[in-house]
Amino acid sequence: MPVMINLTSADHGGTRPACGTGSCGPDCSCGCPYTGMVEKGHVEAVAAIESRYPDEWLALVIPPGEDEYAPEQAMLVAHSRTDDEVWDAVQRITFNQVVHVYFNGSAEQYAAWMEAEVG
Repeated sequence: MPVMINLTSADHGGTRPACGTGSCGPDCSCGCPYTGMVEKGHVEAVAAIESRYPDEWLALVIPPGEDEYAPEQAMLVAHSRTDDEVWDAVQRITFNQVVHVYFNGSAEQYAAWMEAEVG
């Protein structure tokens, strides 16, 4: 089972119970986890996260203001040796999160995974 940080309510990073409404997004002010994660101190350097979980699949939520394509900071929400567990966890994240899921290992390991998936 992957380690999962619950982002489906204001309990984790949100600052107001109204989070999760249709107006949530990178620039919202509803207090949802997406905008509250920095305030609550749940964001850290991507390099630090990657160093703790080599050869695992990672799911990271990218905070507002970070480059969505090459973030330097993020919040780890799930990690596992199997991609299925991480994708299952990602399905429980609120709709307004910018999420990166990727394999944090060598290209050879990823190629072997691809071969097993296709093969």
